[in-house]
Amino acid sequence: METALANRKSPQHGRRSWNTKDILITGMIGVVFAFVLLAVTFAYFPLAALLGPAFSRITDGLFMIPGLMSLYLIRKPGAALAALTIGGIVMLPFSPYGLIGIVWAAAGGLECEVPFLAARYRKYSTSFLMLGGAVATLISTLLEYPLYGHAALALGVQITMLAVTVLSGALGGLLSKLLADAMLKAGFMADYRRSFAATDGK
Repeated sequence: METALANRKSPQHGRRSWNTKDILITGMIGVVFAFVLLAVTFAYFPLAALLGPAFSRITDGLFMIPGLMSLYLIRKPGAALAALTIGGIVMLPFSPYGLIGIVWAAAGGLECEVPFLAARYRKYSTSFLMLGGAVATLISTLLEYPLYGHAALALGVQITMLAVTVLSGALGGLLSKLLADAMLKAGFMADYRRSFAATDGK
C-alpha cells in the first residue's frame, strides 16, 4: 500500500510511464516526418554527386529531428526510438532502401537516445538538444565506417565529413527545439504537458 502510494507520488515514476497521448504524439511526429525525410532522401542523391561525400552530410541532422522532437516533448526513454521506427515503417513502401531502411531508422532512434540516457533523461535545454543531435549524428557516421569504407577516404575528407556531420546534428537539435516550441505556442498541443521549466535550463 505504502509502496503504491510512493510510486504514484513520485515525479520520476510519472515521467517514465507512457500514456495514450504520449503514444499518439510520438506516432504523429513519426508519420509526418516520414514524408519530409522521404523528400530529403531522394534529394540526397543529386546532392551527394554535387557536393561530395563530406559536404553532403549536411542533411544528416534532419534525420534526427523526429527523435529529438519526441524526446523533448515526451521526455521518456524510448521516445526517439519509437518515433523514428514508426517513420521507417511508413517510409517502407516508398524508400529506395527497402527493409534495411527500418533498421537504419531504428538505429537513428537509438543514437538519439544515447546522450539523453547519459543525462538520465533530465536535460532538455536548447544547448543540450544541439549537443544530443551532434552526438547522434557523429555516432551514426562512425558506425558507417566499416559498412561504407569511409576509412579509405583522404584524411582531410574524413575530418571535413565528421565536422559537417556534427554541425548538421547540432542544427537538427536546434530545429527540433524550435519546431516543438512553435507547435506548443500555436496551440496544437494546448492541453499537453508544459511543465518544462525544471529541465529546459539544465
